[in-house]
Amino acid sequence: MTGHHPRTDEGLDAPLPESAYAAALGPAAENTAVTRLQTALRHDGEYPRASLEREFRLRRAALADRLALQSDDEQDVTEAARTAYELLAFDLTDGRFVLGPAGPGSSTWETSARPYVRQEYERWAELTDGGRDACVKNPGSR
Repeated sequence: MTGHHPRTDEGLDAPLPESAYAAALGPAAENTAVTRLQTALRHDGEYPRASLEREFRLRRAALADRLALQSDDEQDVTEAARTAYELLAFDLTDGRFVLGPAGPGSSTWETSARPYVRQEYERWAELTDGGRDACVKNPGSR
């Protein structure tokens, strides 16, 4: 796998965005999924809280990364970096859900955590058909 830093094109051992997000839902559908995950985190439910929180953090960071890649707005880039580092920090604390070959403690991510998001999202998308198999039930519809 090869990749690049989104601003400097420094080589990083991570998937390119086109590969990482190939199976992703469209931005509007992904935003809806992230919102549902956020709502589900506020309620007790059938899902183990840590795995639900990890999915929320991953999908939110991936959506922010995708939006930043299409934007020239520095705020979008900052948001993508912030959510990527939040995922990295979560995975450093609870590494049970790490899917890619380079873990969150790898020096690979010292330059940017956004490629870490791509690595994790690509593998997660392979396992869930881009989130289509990872649908969270609406907690209000029990």
